[in-house]
Amino acid sequence: MSSNSRSGKSPKGVIFGPVSSRRLGLSLGIDLLPAKVCSHDCVYCEVGRTTLHTCERREYIPTSRIVGELENFLTAPFCAPDCFTITASGEPTLHSGFGRIIRLLKEKAGRPVVVLTNATTITDAEIRRSLCLADIVVPSLDAASETAWRRVNRPARGCPAPAEVIDGLARFRQEYGGEIWLEILLVKGLNDSEAELAALARAASTIRPDLVQLNTVVRPPALDTAFPLSADDLNRAGRHFPGRVEVIAAPRIKGRGGGEADIERRITGMVSRRPCPAEEIAQALGLALPRVEPMLAALVGEGRIREKKHQGRRFFVNV
Repeated sequence: MSSNSRSGKSPKGVIFGPVSSRRLGLSLGIDLLPAKVCSHDCVYCEVGRTTLHTCERREYIPTSRIVGELENFLTAPFCAPDCFTITASGEPTLHSGFGRIIRLLKEKAGRPVVVLTNATTITDAEIRRSLCLADIVVPSLDAASETAWRRVNRPARGCPAPAEVIDGLARFRQEYGGEIWLEILLVKGLNDSEAELAALARAASTIRPDLVQLNTVVRPPALDTAFPLSADDLNRAGRHFPGRVEVIAAPRIKGRGGGEADIERRITGMVSRRPCPAEEIAQALGLALPRVEPMLAALVGEGRIREKKHQGRRFFVNV
């Protein structure tokens, strides 16, 4: 096993974390793509602008490399995550080895397997069969109309339209016995009108997810013109939807500490994936905030991470 894997720092594009997830607790991420390969170029994306805007499925990172990293971790884990989350610096189902990765985790990981997807490949029966192996699938649906979809998600040429995605998710619901958590991210002035919310509510009724999760812009977005909804507006939006509805709240955290070098590596690994506030970093590491703050200041001073303000909050980001 490599020292990188043992420390929690793998080559970028494979294992990362563990990170604190507001939804899933302590999650070990598996990133199947280089930054940033995606079928969407969402205005709110915390990863940044899409650099390869595509719907093409292929082996963007060698599947053998991903399998090797996972097998190394499973042989000698450096943490005990609550779950394994298949994600990407983009859309994970674009990786042609996606199904093989899920099967490996289900056979060997002994923890729930979660998949985060923008659902642009859900019309593909092969993708749906692979997703059926996961314990929880979290598809995104930010718009039910083509106008809002193009404003918020900015799809690549050849992406299925919202009506096709909704139909694909409804088919998936019929085929899948696990949990579907439908995430809807609302951006002020782009997809939060009464008409859009009503259309999204009709889509949710068709899809029949186990849970609808409403989110908004909480980290520095790809475009500075993407603004969040207030808590009151999110709660009002939630009243449009059938069944269980959750407005995304603070993370549920479990964490563990480590040596100074290990902690620094984990901090730089976390912020290389997404902007993180100091409180979230401390919680993910299982450390008190007063211990973490000086380390963050030192890393900023050394030029290894940087600080960025967004909506009055401090985030730490990759250099």
